[in-house]
Amino acid sequence: MLRKWFLSTIALCLLLSGVAVNSVSAAEASYSISTDKTSVSVNNALIVTVNGNDLKDVYGYEIVLSYDTSKLSFQSANNVLPKNSTSEQNGFAISPIKSGNKVTFAYTKVGSVSGASGAKSLAAFTFNGLAEGKASVVIESVKIVRSDLTADKQTPNKTVQVNILASTNVSGEFKDVAANFWAKEAITRAAKLGFVNGYTDGTFKPLKQVTRAEFVTMMARALQLPLNGDNSAAAFKDNDKIGNWAKPYVESGVAAGWIKGFADGTFRPDLPITRAEMTVIAVRALKLDTEQAGQLTFADAVSIPSWAKEAVAAAVKAGLVNGRGNNKFVPADSANRAEAVTMILRIVDYKK
Repeated sequence: MLRKWFLSTIALCLLLSGVAVNSVSAAEASYSISTDKTSVSVNNALIVTVNGNDLKDVYGYEIVLSYDTSKLSFQSANNVLPKNSTSEQNGFAISPIKSGNKVTFAYTKVGSVSGASGAKSLAAFTFNGLAEGKASVVIESVKIVRSDLTADKQTPNKTVQVNILASTNVSGEFKDVAANFWAKEAITRAAKLGFVNGYTDGTFKPLKQVTRAEFVTMMARALQLPLNGDNSAAAFKDNDKIGNWAKPYVESGVAAGWIKGFADGTFRPDLPITRAEMTVIAVRALKLDTEQAGQLTFADAVSIPSWAKEAVAAAVKAGLVNGRGNNKFVPADSANRAEAVTMILRIVDYKK
């Protein structure tokens, strides 16, 4: 155990040191930078990923990016370098270091394991759009430490550009949301607040199912949850299935105590979120008292799972949720975009 932590500590020291490292040829390795979208609206998130090709035994890395601080606001950085096997322990990262227009992020594996090789994504950086215009993000340097603690450093000087657009649909009007639709007012308000967007064809798709990752992302944006980038989501067995666009929000939700995942250690990001799950997350986010919540009067109260009963009762008491037709809560039903937005706005108002 001592050797495992010793190796990791030395690796981080090598990564963060300003002194020369034992260098080996890095001619075969190359690095690139990509984004999850070419355009992003003001106040919306952009994920920038640093990728490596022809990597050899990457045990740890330090990446330095520079970016246009007048157009972009740095939010978090997260390791996305995959583990060699399911039995490999999670590594650890330092908190991102910001200095002027640069951000430094370092990560290392843990224990006597081999590094990653081949073509791999290394780290994902989350930025928010600040102002309209073109913004650039540049890889200033990449320092690699191998499992034998040899290291090398490159200055790729690779750039990616993104267009920052004015906030989309500031009117909050969508062509598929009728004036008499029950959630019309909530959808309009949510769009104006900027925590949810419509689609490029001018629709909102209010009846579309919301996934677990989407709901947590919307919640985190609406409540302005600080993005700490502490790699908490790596604890989930299916962490690699969580999209880079959602990963920082999921990780921050874990750190804040909103999310605990399933008994088998998975998060299941693409699974439609149920009304029971959505309610439990809301109650955890608001830290509502579940012991004095009272009795449930829904006709299908018996079908509400035991792990959600107290949370549902607390949410009803706080005015966060209502039943559907025939006084039923239907806990296992999936929530749609209109329902999710309506609940999130109630959460925002309750917190105020």
